[in-house]
Amino acid sequence: MSGPVYFVACKNMKKVDREVVLSDPNYDETSYVATEPSAACPSMTEGMDEGALYQFDESNWYRVADRWWAFVDWIVKLSNLVGLDGDLPEQDSTVAFRDIIRYGSNGCGTFGPVVSKKLAEDFALWDERARDLGDEDFYYYFGMFRHMFDMAAEGGACWLQSW
Repeated sequence: MSGPVYFVACKNMKKVDREVVLSDPNYDETSYVATEPSAACPSMTEGMDEGALYQFDESNWYRVADRWWAFVDWIVKLSNLVGLDGDLPEQDSTVAFRDIIRYGSNGCGTFGPVVSKKLAEDFALWDERARDLGDEDFYYYFGMFRHMFDMAAEGGACWLQSW
């Protein structure tokens, strides 16, 4: 995990009635996303069927960190913002940013439309407090994540594309 960390967000997904075969030469990752569940965050994919393929009409890539460790450091700061002091929230916790904080510990899975909408709301509610920290670097990526989940909240999803 030594390269930049990229996420993709899409909106306006529609389930496609065909089997997910990522090695299929007709599979176009710029138009399709397959649901990838996460054991650490089982609620992440809510609003998507497990193992299903979805087509979307718009997406955007987000470079959220230069290295995986920088992404994890940002997640720890996000955890500190909501009073977790770097600890992972329980899966059934209602703490803000629960799913993205839990995601940072394993880095796999698809954020479905339900969780994306919840995270977009969390980012909007916590924006002023994040800005008030005075950490320009943290707030820059906070804004990027907010934009990413705002997009996915429109019937879409987010997922880790590469690191």
